[in-house]
Amino acid sequence: MKSVPKSMAWLRRAVAAAAIAALVLSCSGKKQEDPVAMTVNGEAVTQAQVDEAAEFFRRQQMILTPEQLFDANDGELRKSAARQLAANILMLEAIKSRQWVADSAAVAAATARFIAQFPDRDVFLAQLAAMGESEESMRKGMAEEILLDSLLNVISSEAGSPDEAECREHYEKNKDRYVSSPRVRASHIIFALNFDADTAQVRQTMATATQVLEKAKAGENFDALIKTYSSQPKNGDMGWFKKGDLIPDLEHVIFSLKKGGISDLVPSSMGIHIIKKTDEEEPRPMNYEEVSESIKKTLDFTKKGVRLNNYIDSLLAAADIKYIDTSLVISKKNEPQP
Repeated sequence: MKSVPKSMAWLRRAVAAAAIAALVLSCSGKKQEDPVAMTVNGEAVTQAQVDEAAEFFRRQQMILTPEQLFDANDGELRKSAARQLAANILMLEAIKSRQWVADSAAVAAATARFIAQFPDRDVFLAQLAAMGESEESMRKGMAEEILLDSLLNVISSEAGSPDEAECREHYEKNKDRYVSSPRVRASHIIFALNFDADTAQVRQTMATATQVLEKAKAGENFDALIKTYSSQPKNGDMGWFKKGDLIPDLEHVIFSLKKGGISDLVPSSMGIHIIKKTDEEEPRPMNYEEVSESIKKTLDFTKKGVRLNNYIDSLLAAADIKYIDTSLVISKKNEPQP
């Protein structure tokens, strides 16, 4: 039997649920009395396994797309979890038919990383026992996770990569989406203040900063003021940046200034700032060369995602799935897209 190569890291991000579903199936502490939610080609999936996978989906959504968290209700999450669990059973069957075995070094490394999360081995073993699991079943779950990642890697590679013509066609159809963000450039004079500065130090710093601000507002050379008074004279030029690049307090002040404008005193965690907006750049259409790499990555990711979803849909369509919990019924797509 041939050994499966180690999987690509991006795949775990592309199909996040697949990485843990094997562990949910193999290491969820399935008990005989757990009510069965569905069977997939005769293999039982319990309500507890569906609930565990649904909770994983919820946590992933909180991390990746928190703005969409409330768009999915519990029923939708459980249905998605059931679909993924069913898909993993079917993919493990496909792996078995290919006579693959997990790379032993990869299994050992994954197991070591998992054990390293615990303070010591005794705590690790106690946690396994509390879950009704053994070290052997955990290793089995790790091996299945690696095998699933490897299968998904192989299937996604069948999608191929977008060529130059596809990328240019996408750009031409979506030119209005490729517009640069407005940017500004600024310089600042900073008067450093330690977080534990006493009242006298704060008053002295504020008095100095106020005097320098008056000089700046009167039109004295700002670069010269930086060299003379700034605590960081070599870092006077803040460079170019767009919204989101700076801490909110500084960003709000800079974007509200006109070109050449000088701020009032601006406090931050670093001290007191006097800021001058030195230049600005309005949004502009971006040419193809500027965005070609981004387009290629986006199309590549999309093509692989479509290929993976079509593969999973084909497995589900051909499977014998029986639902005890009919709220989990997965709609089968009889004609996956090419």
